[in-house]
Amino acid sequence: MIRRARFSLLRRGSMETIAMPRRRPRTVLKPLVAAVVLACVAGAWTAGCDSHALPRRKPKVEKIFGGTGRGAGEFIYPRAIDRGPDGSLFVADKTGRIQRFSPDGNFLAVIQMPLIESGKPTGLTAGPDGRLYVADTHYSRVMIFGPELQPAGEFGRYGTGDGCFIYPTDVALSGDGRIFVSEFGGNDRVSVFSAEGVFLHSFGSPGSGWGEFSRPAALCVDRQRKRLYVADACNHRIGVYDLDGKLSHYIGSHGAGPGQLRYPYDLALMPDGTLIVCEYGGNRLQLFSPEGESLGIYGGPGRQAGQLAYPWGVTVDGRRRAYVVDAGNNRVQVWQL
Repeated sequence: MIRRARFSLLRRGSMETIAMPRRRPRTVLKPLVAAVVLACVAGAWTAGCDSHALPRRKPKVEKIFGGTGRGAGEFIYPRAIDRGPDGSLFVADKTGRIQRFSPDGNFLAVIQMPLIESGKPTGLTAGPDGRLYVADTHYSRVMIFGPELQPAGEFGRYGTGDGCFIYPTDVALSGDGRIFVSEFGGNDRVSVFSAEGVFLHSFGSPGSGWGEFSRPAALCVDRQRKRLYVADACNHRIGVYDLDGKLSHYIGSHGAGPGQLRYPYDLALMPDGTLIVCEYGGNRLQLFSPEGESLGIYGGPGRQAGQLAYPWGVTVDGRRRAYVVDAGNNRVQVWQL
């Protein structure tokens, strides 16, 4: 029997405060200046008046499913998603449920997490064998469910030592049997395990320097290029590592322009190697090439189709359809990118 300690949330990545400029005396703008100001406001609402900014693209919204509630097919602040090998979707929300949907968004089944008093999961990963790995964040463990959603194992416990977690956030599979787990709350690292859940090694430490993390929120493996992407959420960047944990370089910096990020909370990979970054603080998706070039920005803040409120997660299929967890709107949007 594994002993688990109760604990309270140590810290969270908080949204930054935006300082408003002081009001200046009213002046009369010349016609040319006024035209420039109006053009900037109308055409660059979130990116600013930047001639180098990529235009924000409007995604084609194929479907929206969900709604506010605790019933089948409804959500209370959904915040994790992944797609299984058969195309079915798994979505976790703050009720402690993991609901399974068809690719069309029809409710199929549900897993109720056994413990939810201290908190709910924030990460899901569906393996190619049909097993589901759940970062059971506030219980400092990874739980595994089989193809029929039956409990199939768990590993990890609360602590700072090898093989322990404080707040695990996500799981990624290397393809050769290794399991990567990210965590925050004091450890802020990535730990590597065998297929049986035996600890192998870890890398990273708390901070904002080279190779350090501040709330690593999501993981994604590019098996073709043998690299691991880590969403370093509160450092507003994506770390690019090899599969042995050696840091190569970073993608992104703090900001709202192309190539910049605000609280990247999830990652997904297209078949051609294009990386999709879900920006919780930017209310958008941003696409990057394998070389780290910003390819497009989709969405923006709001309640309408194609707009987002604090998106927590994203997964993608082979047809470039992105399934976006629109947490603040209690729904999942299906976008054709």
